[in-house]
Amino acid sequence: MNDEIVFENETARIAVSRNVLIVRWADAPRNITELREFEKAGKRVAMAFDKRALFANIIASGTPTFSQEARDEVTRLTRTPMFHLGTAQIVLVQGFAGVAVRAFLSTSFLLSRSRTPNKVFGDLTFGIDWMTGRLEGGPVAWKRDELAAFVKRTTG
Repeated sequence: MNDEIVFENETARIAVSRNVLIVRWADAPRNITELREFEKAGKRVAMAFDKRALFANIIASGTPTFSQEARDEVTRLTRTPMFHLGTAQIVLVQGFAGVAVRAFLSTSFLLSRSRTPNKVFGDLTFGIDWMTGRLEGGPVAWKRDELAAFVKRTTG
């Protein structure tokens, strides 16, 4: 499999495999560096597959504090659909922090009035199941176990 880590720092890891882009967050973005790297990678994948791509945003840990700059950038990015097959928001953070992150992401999608499918999950298994179903309509054949392995390599 041709996974590619296109960006990595202490906050985020951005990986691409075929028509799937995954961002694994270890903390909330404090500025827009990681978000701009996501946008670059997302545009590359979207162009390569005529937007018939899927994005998984996996929040593995961190504190749900977002600067106004980061909030504005997330809102801008959600208004520009790159992934017509869908976006999975998978929040693995537990407790109040997880609730706060899910609320922020849900609000961003509501404000953007996104027309592409998106769904928030609190569990990797359900998120991978949903993504596998969304990929069935895409230009690249994915098996569930292939996708699960890519997610594991990226979040590992």
